[in-house]
Amino acid sequence: MAELIEQTKCRCLRSKSSYAAFGAYSKDHEALMGTTSTFWCLKTMSKAGPDDHYVHASVCNQSRRCWEAADE
Repeated sequence: MAELIEQTKCRCLRSKSSYAAFGAYSKDHEALMGTTSTFWCLKTMSKAGPDDHYVHASVCNQSRRCWEAADE
C-alpha cells in the first residue's frame, strides 16, 4: 500500500545535502542537515526567495506565498 507523505518544504529549496540519498534513506539524510547547512532557492538562485526573505529548511513552508508543492 502506498504511504501518504506530507510535504513540509518547498520544492525550490536546495542545499548541498539535497543531492544525496533519497527513498528509504531520506529521513536519515534529512537528520544530517543541521541548522548550519547553507540553503538557496531555485527561483532566485540566492539565499533569499522571491519574497525577499531568507530561505532555510525551517522557514520554507506553506506559510510563504512563494512556496510550491512538489507536484506543481
